Parts: sequence; structure tokens; C-alpha cells
Amino acid sequence: MAINTPYLAHLAGFPGQWSDEINPVREGLILNNPDVVTVDMTIAASQTIAEYTPVGLNAAGDLVPAVWAADETAVKPVGITLFPITTPAGTPLKGVPILIQGGLNVDMIKWPVSFDTFEKKLEAFRGAPTPTNIVVKKAYLGATVAQP
Repeated sequence: MAINTPYLAHLAGFPGQWSDEINPVREGLILNNPDVVTVDMTIAASQTIAEYTPVGLNAAGDLVPAVWAADETAVKPVGITLFPITTPAGTPLKGVPILIQGGLNVDMIKWPVSFDTFEKKLEAFRGAPTPTNIVVKKAYLGATVAQP
């Protein structure tokens, strides 16, 4: 039995095509402008955070799930997690990519229970510190872009 393998020597030095995706973002999260930007940040110790969860800074400057409150107990969101994160007790996790800019679908975000109204969700990132520039939008079925 003979096995015929293709002759590929003439392709040496030409770039190939890579089809694997590592931690791809689920389709439907990112709608349109502004362009998507991620930065590496530190997650606080002893945290279990789901993908696409709004996170904000605690007193130590580490990320924890955001909390909506009308007083100083609020943890204002500054970004969104892109995958589930679990940190060990006593040790913050450094170098975690966090989405800090983009037009996002309000229905794809895993909102903490304190964001219990549509208005709180739409206003969640308003007034967030620079460089955060997340715009939360409602996507409509059949639309290729968010409606105003």
C-alpha cells in the first residue's frame, strides 16, 4: 500500500493560516464603537467572578465585582471580565486581561444583583475614571448594530 503525501516544498517560507482561538469572546457581547481595549489588571484575593461581570476597584486598588449603591459603599465598575476568574485566598491574581473600552450588549453582561434596573445597567459606566470607556447598549433582534 502506497501513501501519497502532497508535495509542499514550494510553500516553504510562506505564512500559513491559524484557525485556533484562545478564549474567544462570545458573539453578541461587542456591538460597535468605541473600539475594544483590554488591559492587564490585578484581581483581589478570594474572589470567584463569572465571565462578563462588571468589576471595580476596592480600597487596595484590586478588582472586585461592582456594587451599585447610592452612597460611598458603591464599587463603581471600571471594566468587564472576559472569562471566569477564581483567585486563591490571601493572594491577588496579577496580569488578568480586563475589557475597559467598547460598545457592549447590556443583555450579555452578567450584572451583579445590585444592578437591578435597566437604568442602573445603562448608567453603570457613566463617570468611570479614565481610561475606562465602556458604552452599554441594547441590541435589537435582526439589527447588525445597536439602535439609539
